Amino acid sequence: MISKKKLNQFEIKIGYKFKNNSLLTQSLTHPSFYSEDKFEKKIDNQFERLEFLGDRVLGLIIATMLFKKYKFFDEGNLSKKHSYLVQKNFLYKIAINLGIEDLVLYDFKKKNKKMIISILSDTVESLIGAIYIDGGYKSSFLFIKKFWLSYLDIDVSKTLDPKTKLQEISQQKEKKLPEYKIIKKRGPSHSPLFTVSLKVLNIKKINANGTSIREAEKKAAAEALKIIYEKKNT
Repeated sequence: MISKKKLNQFEIKIGYKFKNNSLLTQSLTHPSFYSEDKFEKKIDNQFERLEFLGDRVLGLIIATMLFKKYKFFDEGNLSKKHSYLVQKNFLYKIAINLGIEDLVLYDFKKKNKKMIISILSDTVESLIGAIYIDGGYKSSFLFIKKFWLSYLDIDVSKTLDPKTKLQEISQQKEKKLPEYKIIKKRGPSHSPLFTVSLKVLNIKKINANGTSIREAEKKAAAEALKIIYEKKNT
């Protein structure tokens, strides 16, 4: 279990002292921590319920902060910023800032980066849910403001992945989505290599390889953006 000393240090770091310490422990105990022989405790674990609540609280507070700060933003611009500030990869960044990886209890191999990102980002939401239950809206708002405020001014357009950025450009120019197609898969099942083709705007069809379909699509999109920007600057 998590030591009382570590929990106290964590409370100092987040700027919130729990009245109900079990809520804090629950928010930092991922369901995977309980093995099958601890089924009853797994039922009692509130992590996923707190995560569900924290997701909604975070969404509302970030929306409120953006609404008040950017008085001349339309719905589209507000939505882009909001999506960025509540996405899993950003929550993972917050989790690292908070040092959650040194506290959260879970049972997954640490080499599984994708799963670790998911667990830590979920833990941030679970923590927010616990703060909301323990201290109400004001405490949740102060916590989120403390750790999110400095990121509100981020230029989201510079943080978009190539696929998202290309999609925006394509819809703006032709009202159409880029078309990705898997044209080849080779290699063993544990280490495949995919080749994807991309058709977008009036650019000659682009092919790209990747160890996953998503990676290949991102590479193809990045190449398309490179061509678009080169044309724009000539």
